[in-house]
Amino acid sequence: MRKFLAVLTVLMLAVTVFASCGSIEQPADESYYDLIITEDSSEQAAETPVPDKKSDTSSKAKKPGKSSSKAENSKAEVSSKPQESSSAEYVEYWFRTKKLRDQHFEKHGKDMGFKNADDYRRAASDVVNSPDALHKTEKEDGDDVYYLEDTNEFVVVSTDGYLRTYFNPDGGKAYFDRQ
Repeated sequence: MRKFLAVLTVLMLAVTVFASCGSIEQPADESYYDLIITEDSSEQAAETPVPDKKSDTSSKAKKPGKSSSKAENSKAEVSSKPQESSSAEYVEYWFRTKKLRDQHFEKHGKDMGFKNADDYRRAASDVVNSPDALHKTEKEDGDDVYYLEDTNEFVVVSTDGYLRTYFNPDGGKAYFDRQ
């Protein structure tokens, strides 16, 4: 009897798991959002596909010598040199979801003078790709932090390659230095 109940329980669990596979879908407005914003952004997105962060071997996706140890990350070095790369290829960066992009645009982008959320996102990518941007690794969580002194622009890119924020800090370079 115990074996029968155990087999029955396993079968019911397996049916439940397999029946639910694939039924949870990402909302339409959260997937591939950058391809449907405007005509010009759709054309640009078709020309420059979103890089696969897992297989991208450029220095933008994974910095050489980057460590997961918080103790090692606490000694972040600031670099004003262009990012090392095997090619001078421009890398597009994206917010994790359309909702996050739009929230950041509402909070910072409008004040910065951007007409729409996609222009805001593109400008954040421009900062990250700029050879003049200062770069370091954030002490707490290992995110990449970029700062352009001339324009007081501050960008954070998560460890998995998504834009986290983009704004003009009130403290200028001192704000960047505290990160």
